[in-house]
Amino acid sequence: MRLEFIFSRRVYVELERKDIALFKFLLESMDNLAYMSVVDKYRAVVQLVCAPGSVEDLNNFLAAAGREINVKVVYKGALKNEKTF
Repeated sequence: MRLEFIFSRRVYVELERKDIALFKFLLESMDNLAYMSVVDKYRAVVQLVCAPGSVEDLNNFLAAAGREINVKVVYKGALKNEKTF
């Protein structure tokens, strides 16, 4: 097992303020896909933390949620020497 895959991954997403509760509801409906913390309540930036094995599922969730509400990925944390998320 490579060491870098044991750490959780972080994704920062910017939403509209009115959509934070709906986004949290949709995320929680995905059964422990990730957990959410509000980083900036004025800009409506949230941090999503997921397990390394759930990255593809989280990307699919963000694409699906983006069809319903305005979702802008601000930052996807990458590991050292990693080119893609």
